[in-house]
Amino acid sequence: MPVAYAAIGASGAPDLMRFPPAGSTPYEEALQLGSGQERFLAAANQLMTWGAHRAAGLTVSDIVLGEQADYVGVQFDDGGTPELGEEPEELFSPEGEAYVLPGTTATLTSDAAKKPRPILVISTVDEPQRLGFAWGDRETVSGFGEQLLTVEQRADGTVWAVARGFTFLTSSGLMAGIKQRGELRDVIELAQALVGALAPGAAIRGGVASTGNGGSVPADASSDPDADAGASADASADGDASVDAGTSTGAGTDSVETDGDTSRDD
Repeated sequence: MPVAYAAIGASGAPDLMRFPPAGSTPYEEALQLGSGQERFLAAANQLMTWGAHRAAGLTVSDIVLGEQADYVGVQFDDGGTPELGEEPEELFSPEGEAYVLPGTTATLTSDAAKKPRPILVISTVDEPQRLGFAWGDRETVSGFGEQLLTVEQRADGTVWAVARGFTFLTSSGLMAGIKQRGELRDVIELAQALVGALAPGAAIRGGVASTGNGGSVPADASSDPDADAGASADASADGDASVDAGTSTGAGTDSVETDGDTSRDD
């Protein structure tokens, strides 16, 4: 199952932010969606049937479901060592739409993208209070890499959407630095749009994820100098959503620069 990079599954590595694949830039974005089991299940069903991508303004086409007998994805043990994934259970949404499976291929397109983005579902997460999937680029498009997108209900009952991954920047030449910053910005904004799209009543318009209650999450919310990284609005099941600015990393956000010497050479 070919992809355009070697570090397959590294978006799920516990130490991704400290030791990303060699030559890549890691990032992580989180958004509180509300609280309670009902909110968790609604967001998980939306995510696992491509709802986040579609609500973020992407067209998902050419979907070919993965064959479990051929590809079961990758996972990591408690020590962070990658290993062959367990065969996932086939699940369906309340509407009868099949959840994505490892090995599923699809094509993402948008008005902003210069070319279609063929992707592969690398692995899925199926835990009692955490569901999601990792997807990676099959071609070296701008800002190619891998992303793990999950919905989780934490011990305090709050429900969060989390996008974490790594990207390889492809621009070169005299203006490489400027172009690479633009590539990274696009990757971060897409991650923010995807988590924002899972908020109650969200709709993406012009790079802003509307929460449907009169508020919105700007695409660069985590870089807002007025944002308080240590506090967020109280989000509950009535539709309020808040950004966890303290977990956002990458250029253009409250960033932690990655030292090339600490990269994982996969």
